[in-house]
Amino acid sequence: MKIIVLLMFMIPTIYNFTIHRNNIVNVKKKPIFEFVIAIFAVFASLLCYRLDNTILGYYIVVVSVLLICTISFYPGIRKDGFNVFMGGNPFLKHIIFKDLNDFSLKEDNNNLNLIIKAYGSTYNQTYSIENRDMIVANLKCKNLNK
Repeated sequence: MKIIVLLMFMIPTIYNFTIHRNNIVNVKKKPIFEFVIAIFAVFASLLCYRLDNTILGYYIVVVSVLLICTISFYPGIRKDGFNVFMGGNPFLKHIIFKDLNDFSLKEDNNNLNLIIKAYGSTYNQTYSIENRDMIVANLKCKNLNK
């Protein structure tokens, strides 16, 4: 049973790692997500130590923490579209520019907020202001091709 659970966490983690490799710009890492992931890692490790305390149990903890990291920090902009977290499953979804219904970019304080509408859903992503020129250049180029 533990091997099945390990595979349930490992397959989406590996998939998210491979889809992330093509990102030009990644979403901004928010400190609150880093804090929550750290708390989750400590809590999961303590549970594993108390209830299981096996090597396979610790592998499950490590892979589950990696999965949460890939979901939180690996969405981004690619040359041919976007990687978004859908919310219903642990896999990142790749949206090609031709499949977009609409997108908008709003700037506030030190963030760029990208709102993507595709497949009947709206996805919100936050990027660092330092990546503004690269993001705008990529989105303008793709917007002209629509």
